[in-house]
Amino acid sequence: MAKSRLLLLPMLAFGINFHVSAAEDENLPPNAELDRLISAGQYQEAYDLGKPGLFDWEGDEAFDFLYGLAALEIGEPNEAVFALERTATTATDQVLRGRARLELARAYFVTNNLTASENLFNAVLQSDPPANVRQNIEAFLQLIETRQNARESAFSWTLSSSIGSDDNINSATSNSLIDTPLIGQIELSQDGRETDDNFNNSSLAMVYNYPLDRNRSIDARVNLTHLDNFNTDQFDIDSLRGELAYLWGDETNQFRHGVSINKVNLDGEGFQDAVALNSSWQRSGSNGWYQSVSGSYSQIRFNTGLGAELNDLRNIDQVLLTAGLTKIAGAFTQSLNLYHADEDPENPNGGSHNGRRFTGLAYSVLYNLSTQHTPYLRISVQDVKHDDEHPVFINTVRSDDNQSATAGWFWQASRKLMVSGDVSYTENSSNIELFDFSRFRFQAGFRYRF
Repeated sequence: MAKSRLLLLPMLAFGINFHVSAAEDENLPPNAELDRLISAGQYQEAYDLGKPGLFDWEGDEAFDFLYGLAALEIGEPNEAVFALERTATTATDQVLRGRARLELARAYFVTNNLTASENLFNAVLQSDPPANVRQNIEAFLQLIETRQNARESAFSWTLSSSIGSDDNINSATSNSLIDTPLIGQIELSQDGRETDDNFNNSSLAMVYNYPLDRNRSIDARVNLTHLDNFNTDQFDIDSLRGELAYLWGDETNQFRHGVSINKVNLDGEGFQDAVALNSSWQRSGSNGWYQSVSGSYSQIRFNTGLGAELNDLRNIDQVLLTAGLTKIAGAFTQSLNLYHADEDPENPNGGSHNGRRFTGLAYSVLYNLSTQHTPYLRISVQDVKHDDEHPVFINTVRSDDNQSATAGWFWQASRKLMVSGDVSYTENSSNIELFDFSRFRFQAGFRYRF
């Protein structure tokens, strides 16, 4: 931190003066006092002065800059990033915006977001800054290049767990009697109707990254998940997924190509295995825009106790394509994703009704309420059409419409610990009443990175 601070201090003399007015109204941020403390090198005192009123004062461009600078100097770079990003994005004073961009570039460097730091420093260089500022920026860029080329392989682990309640853990109909064309009305067993339960969902994830150079790396991931329904064991799920991928690209375009395997057990017994080829592209555009495209080809094979013949009828090959658009503007992050999949049965003789096509649209919005709290909302719609008539419901080709909504909250309790909670509602409408269902679920949990 000391080295990066010394390198940047001349940048603060950008050929301009930073003016703040005294806050005579107690509801206004104490910008004059913050400026005095920072000028005197009393960064901790400035941080302590601004912290209690952060919720009320964030959004004031002068306060955000001063508070972010103080946070950066006392070793809270993540908190500094949030404050400085607001000023660098929204400040109407071009001088203040220029200073905020320089400090934000330094904050990105300290948090090891080297690509963002490099991009921002280069953007400032293009504005033809004074010679001393240019010299120090170039020194930073040299440090960034050295760090990028010297990156070492690294392991990271994430432990997640949540507890909640689900009024339909098996996504089944609430109807007990179903009309069929061949045998008339039938009564469903309890296993075939909606079942409510409380649950615990826990996962352990490992990521290993091996850099080949500054633009290429090998990425390995393993994720183990266990869903335990407290009263109904038959819908307990264990999932193990592994992926090996090759990553390459630059600060604008990032590509990922990999192969993954996935094994799912239901109530401790074999249920489903899958092998997939995955590829994706993400572009970082200007003004907070991001675009992405991904595709995958999966072979999904069932491995239940029903026997090989029935399992073969359910096996499918899936092609999934997704296009995404993300916009970051101030405190808001909005994303829109459009996806389409084709699932072809491995055995079209007898299993053609398991083939299907589905198309969906998903939208999400996150709001950075503060440096620690982020509420969010997600909604999605999906249309599903099967390839052939259902063997029980003859002369009817299944067609479903699915809608879902989730509202939640992220609380970044510390650098490593996140606490979250959400509620969700899903409704599926089908032209075959057996597949009509609704589902309401809520949960709360944590994620710890180490």
